[in-house]
Amino acid sequence: MPHDDQKGSRLSLLLFYFLAFLLLWEWLRPLDRFTDTKHTGFFIVFIGLTFLLTFFRMRWFVTVPFSVLFTLISVHILFYQGSIFDLSWVSSFLQDVYLNITLIQSGLWNDMIPSFRTLLFFVLLWLLVYLLHYWVIYQRRILFFFMMTVAYITILDTFTPYDATYAVIRIVLIGFFMLGLLYLERIKLMERIALPKTSVLKWFLPLSVFILAAVGFGLSAPKSDPAWPDPVPFLKKITNQERVPAGESKIGYGNHDESLGGPFQPDDTPVFTWQGKERTYFRVETKDTYTGKGWIETDTGMSYQLSGGQVENLWFDHKVETERSTVRVKVDEHYGYNHVMYPIGAKAIKPKQAVSLEMNGNTEQISPISEQAGEIRNMGRYTIIYNSPVYKLDELRKVKVRNNSEEYTFSDRFMQLPESLPERVRTLAAKLTQEHDNMFDKVKAVEDYLGSNEFTYETENVTIPKDHEDYVDQFLFETKMGYCDNFSSAMVVLLRSAGIPARWVKGYTSGEYKEAGNKNGSIYEVTNNNAHSWVEVYFPEQGWVTFEPTKGFTNPAVFTSSDTQDSGGSEGSSSPEKTKEEQKEEKKQAEKQKEKRETLESNKPSASHAHAGAGWYGTVAVLAALLLAAVLLYVFRSLWIPIFVVRRWKRRSDQIVFFEAYGALLKQLKRRGLPKRDSETLRDYAKRIDGKYGSEDMSKLTLRYERALYRNEDSVSLWNESRKLWENLIKRRWS
Repeated sequence: MPHDDQKGSRLSLLLFYFLAFLLLWEWLRPLDRFTDTKHTGFFIVFIGLTFLLTFFRMRWFVTVPFSVLFTLISVHILFYQGSIFDLSWVSSFLQDVYLNITLIQSGLWNDMIPSFRTLLFFVLLWLLVYLLHYWVIYQRRILFFFMMTVAYITILDTFTPYDATYAVIRIVLIGFFMLGLLYLERIKLMERIALPKTSVLKWFLPLSVFILAAVGFGLSAPKSDPAWPDPVPFLKKITNQERVPAGESKIGYGNHDESLGGPFQPDDTPVFTWQGKERTYFRVETKDTYTGKGWIETDTGMSYQLSGGQVENLWFDHKVETERSTVRVKVDEHYGYNHVMYPIGAKAIKPKQAVSLEMNGNTEQISPISEQAGEIRNMGRYTIIYNSPVYKLDELRKVKVRNNSEEYTFSDRFMQLPESLPERVRTLAAKLTQEHDNMFDKVKAVEDYLGSNEFTYETENVTIPKDHEDYVDQFLFETKMGYCDNFSSAMVVLLRSAGIPARWVKGYTSGEYKEAGNKNGSIYEVTNNNAHSWVEVYFPEQGWVTFEPTKGFTNPAVFTSSDTQDSGGSEGSSSPEKTKEEQKEEKKQAEKQKEKRETLESNKPSASHAHAGAGWYGTVAVLAALLLAAVLLYVFRSLWIPIFVVRRWKRRSDQIVFFEAYGALLKQLKRRGLPKRDSETLRDYAKRIDGKYGSEDMSKLTLRYERALYRNEDSVSLWNESRKLWENLIKRRWS
């Protein structure tokens, strides 16, 4: 640190640190809008505390342990369960770190797990705090970082959904105040003067008036329309859309569904393989609260342990006929989640590894118990015994939609709708269902409407709703194109608007056929492309029934009439009025249609954009690595720049090399915090340098330099005599 008389008052330092903190905060604000980065509060607190420790001049043996401890605690809270004092999670964390280092070495940036990305991000923020500390306190400059921040925010405003209107205003205010105040500090240092508070105030007040007036004028001035066209379509055109557009992500499962919409990029990264005799959907969790932008779980619910892996029947009434089935699952070793993927009706889950399971009572997600969660990267191999339901259409059609005054046998959270839901959504729901007198036909009417030619399955040209737009309303009335999240969310909202309880479910489809297998069934492979969302509807005295509104996908549920079965997952192929011959023919046609749809399903991407973020994760990781490398090169420039300087001038023997080399030495000394003062002669400066480090090297070199400069002695001869002395000085590590 510089001496106190060179730093100004402690109050000024605190103000500089505070403004630097606000400027760095602007880099974190947009992350939860265009990436899957959540819980940015941890990062904000981290940089704030790091700035405070730096302000109070805490030594490295305090700041380093604190930063490491804060990082580990944050990673534990975000990604691991159980007590932090149970150090068993540390072993799992270190294994993850080792695995991710090998992934980096292999160039598999997108496969890094979230906990390791978070660790890297904490390290990056730590280095940025140090860099800002050096710029502000030592160099008294902030223009470069200020311009980087402006460029960063404006690029995000142009190419992502982030609205930077107010961010730019905040950055301009913070940046101009810092530029003005730091310039005053540089004047005080160069002139070696101590200004009274009144003089500082005379500087500060006009500066504040000027900045506030400029910002006010910019806000109030009329704005003309853009003179240039939107650059995004142009960039897509010249690149032939080979790159993923801004806001586009790779598909796959993720934890965050709060903000749905936008395009996605296919990703065939394996998730798991399974063996069984019948195709089925694999559930991960359900969400009950629609916000207008996406889905959240307002009440995480109580988790209860599955004794011996036995799962309580939460889905069907005892009247529903079921068929016993078994699937054997093998999760890919790189899959970064430890939840169980299971079919509806799961009865028993038998992991190969010794792990106890628990189920969340609200989301119905099954995962290792809290005490073991940190030790389990994913579930590996496990077997599921489940009861596959066979619904009777006659029984389902007996169920009537109850009046609003009547309550269902469970909480009304499956009837929730946001107050901001546009009225035209409710009107459409009433129009679609008004001609039917039972719940099943009303549900099928909504499902058939979403499967009609009015809607298009689309993964690329999918928009993100603006702040004032509702996600479902935009899909139903504006774009009418999207993927599974659009279709499934729209169906749940329409059903709830019609008084029918429904919920949003996400997980995976059955994937693609891989090989014949053995007596246990065929083997299928599920990739990130098969991540999917669908709908479950509650029928009193029947239970939860699966529906599939997304075009091109086949409902895995089985419906039967009183006479025959239809395993195609549709309404059913028969009715009591039709003859058995007609029923058989329709059954054959339904089976053919099912085969076509399954073929289409196996070839079409089917995941939700909201859970994806791997594409952005990879981009952010690459940018973070490049920024980290740039920061390290800048911070340690005093180590590597002299090497290039020596190589540049060491072997030259011309008339001007001595003068250029001496100037390069002065520049290196300034970079190391030892600049020549304006009031000093070269000899005075050389004596100060020698006196500080107890040598005479700088004085000897300076005398020879002056002989060449002022006496016109042979500079080549003097340089050859001084070459080694100059090299030792410029390579010396000044502390």
